[in-house]
Amino acid sequence: MSSNKVVDFLPQILGSIPPAWRGTTFNNSNLLGREKFAANLNALVNTKVNGDTISTEELKAIGNAEDYFRVSSNMSTTLELVLAEQLGLQVAQVFTFASATMPIVTAALASGTGVVQVYTGDEPAPFTKAQLPLVQLLGCNISCHAGSPPVSSAPPSGVVLCYHAALPSSKSVAGIDGIVGPNVLYITNPKAIPPPQVLKFRKRMSTPVTTPAAFQMLQEMGKLSAQAPASPDAKEVGLFRDHLQQLCGTASDTSAPPVVYTAGLPALSSMYLTLVAKGGTDLVICSTAYGGSNQLTDILTSRSPELFKKHTFDIQGDADIAKSIEGRLTTLAKKPDNLLPMTCLFVEIPTNPDMKVPSIPQLVANLVNYRNQTGKRVLLMVDTTFAPHSEVMRQCREADESLAVICFISLSKSVSRGMTTAGALIANHTPLAKSVLDGARATGTTLDTLARPDQMQRLCDNHGGVEKRCRAVYQVALAAGDALLKAVKTATGQTMVLRIVSPADAAKGFTTSSFSFNLPSKGTNADVNANLAQDFVDLLCAHAAEFKPCVSFGQDNGIVYATVPATSTQGALKDADKAKQAVGGVQLTRLSFPASCDVARVSGILADSIATLYKQSARL
Repeated sequence: MSSNKVVDFLPQILGSIPPAWRGTTFNNSNLLGREKFAANLNALVNTKVNGDTISTEELKAIGNAEDYFRVSSNMSTTLELVLAEQLGLQVAQVFTFASATMPIVTAALASGTGVVQVYTGDEPAPFTKAQLPLVQLLGCNISCHAGSPPVSSAPPSGVVLCYHAALPSSKSVAGIDGIVGPNVLYITNPKAIPPPQVLKFRKRMSTPVTTPAAFQMLQEMGKLSAQAPASPDAKEVGLFRDHLQQLCGTASDTSAPPVVYTAGLPALSSMYLTLVAKGGTDLVICSTAYGGSNQLTDILTSRSPELFKKHTFDIQGDADIAKSIEGRLTTLAKKPDNLLPMTCLFVEIPTNPDMKVPSIPQLVANLVNYRNQTGKRVLLMVDTTFAPHSEVMRQCREADESLAVICFISLSKSVSRGMTTAGALIANHTPLAKSVLDGARATGTTLDTLARPDQMQRLCDNHGGVEKRCRAVYQVALAAGDALLKAVKTATGQTMVLRIVSPADAAKGFTTSSFSFNLPSKGTNADVNANLAQDFVDLLCAHAAEFKPCVSFGQDNGIVYATVPATSTQGALKDADKAKQAVGGVQLTRLSFPASCDVARVSGILADSIATLYKQSARL
């Protein structure tokens, strides 16, 4: 353990923060995790004495805790390390949240039993009586009490949490499993509240404290002049919400404004819990949809199995997405008595990472037919993250204006230009969609996962021009894809299939920055082919000025993101589902492009890397 404390070196650390630490995505080629990152920072501090400087290069050399802000960032982990120092805990026992209530909910979820006693001292209870039944739908039985935990031989049942101000004494935590500070969970009994489980639920249903807020807190701890992050005015927020409705293809409606959350998965979490609260839902989702979305779905099905049921459809390879969805709906419709009151089809358009676009008229017709057959309420939820300006609601309304539609957008990508995380839900004109959106707004309030002021400011500053950026980046992807196909043909003699939105679908608004592909296999060596996609990504990312090994897209920084979805964005999916994406033993590779990159330079690197890859493979 370091003899120095990080808190004493905050002036030097904060004065040398690498610019990359303020981002939302981080190099995932050698992730450390929070504990190793904290150990490296402690080791650096331990080489210093008061007055010594800490350089930006030294901080860069520490490495990255995680690859995405929603899991952990270097900034949030630094804050958690300093908070841990204050209570004499390890960083593994301290988690910050961009929420006042999710530390409690997460402790309940992580505990296994869900039974939590919360002692709040003189502070108000974290939940109202009206909010507690909603939390109970997650299997969380939370009881709130004024004052401090009782001192007795028979401790309260379940996990005991105590507000920091309500501790019986600053040195006594006997019988207390966790301490709740402002947006912080301190775990004093890791057996009762396992830290790995807390990390899992935080990354799927919440986020750490935002980076600007973390920086402000660290400034205050370092006794530096601190200024609260900027927040937008009502006019800016109104224009932003109007733009979200415009992007989705529905009229501006101030009676049902879009709801914005701290990240995409907290938005989905509120949506899912609202569907449970409205009597239950059969959710139909792609088996290879974004891994976080799928794992969050599994969390809800495990917590409310009678009211939230998951049904999947496959789109891998040459499968037709519309026919696959139709087949699943047809199967469900055969047994309407087994269905819950609502059916929600959740579909990514374009799909990730296959980049498939279904026929919207056919999709709508299938849902309306299903509704007529079963008599169930039907909701279409479209993830438009890859093409936020597709106006898909307009296309749905032209097919049938009675269908309820909600758009989900991860604003962390193209809309914010990668400047912040956030997620939004937008309802179309139908009463059902508006009702669900109102419920999701209330759920987000209960879980305190609505976007923070600093996030709203960055969204208001950067949402303009997203349509132009998406159209421009599609042209970049087309050009780079053409260069890649030519290089593969030259190196292997084979014609590779590029999974990219077609020009016809792009003309309808489904322009995106990404495409995916299965590289041609090399011989029959299974190990060579299994590693081929990652080997290619490694070759590309050796060119650090142009490529980054990361799992995001839409950042307006001139860098191409390269990843193997099966081991990154789809890491939480079943191996059997991911295996269906492989061709000749080779997994999909996904490339995501910015509008501002040097297309000629990037195309040259693609060609050179392909040539090198197949020469290397030949030697193997």
